[in-house]
Amino acid sequence: NYMTLLGWSPPEGMGERFSLAEAAKVFDFQRVNKAGARFDWDKLNWLNGQVLHELGAAELNRKLTPLWQEAGFETSGRSQAWLEQLCELLGPSLTLLADGVEQARPFFETPSLKEDAQQQLQQPGAKEALKALLSSLSDEPLQAEQAKALLSDACKAADVKKGVLMKSLRGALMGQLQGPDLMESWLLLNAAGQDRGRISSALG
Repeated sequence: NYMTLLGWSPPEGMGERFSLAEAAKVFDFQRVNKAGARFDWDKLNWLNGQVLHELGAAELNRKLTPLWQEAGFETSGRSQAWLEQLCELLGPSLTLLADGVEQARPFFETPSLKEDAQQQLQQPGAKEALKALLSSLSDEPLQAEQAKALLSDACKAADVKKGVLMKSLRGALMGQLQGPDLMESWLLLNAAGQDRGRISSALG
């Protein structure tokens, strides 16, 4: 796809993401660029990201699992459904397939708390809210609506705003305040039996 774009301009309205067969149907030598091609890494990375975003979760899982295993992540204890849900979560943010290794690391390895997460846990009411949430968790797997209700109850118990608890929970689970969707991340970690231990560890 990208190599085609280096020397040829697609017709108006075709866009820059197309298959070889689609390009062959509309190829015209009049649209071949006369000037020398300039290799643009940013453009190539963008296009690669578009291709990855089009992959289904099952296909992305087939491509990422070998990379995760090579990185030392223990995937054998996770179900295919769990791995595919992780791929659905990470897929939209991938530019390169290799990005899926570091982005997936917090789901396989317990991260240390970065400075922003440590500072968040020192906010008024942050630890109290996490303690209230932790006390409400059990061995039973969480569902989305149940998780939302537990968050609401913990906020009320600690008398804090939802944002305080959400940021604190992200810090406790992911080790930092940036990352993929928090609720989906939490449900995945809960299904893997990792959420309570991480919250408890963050509380000290």
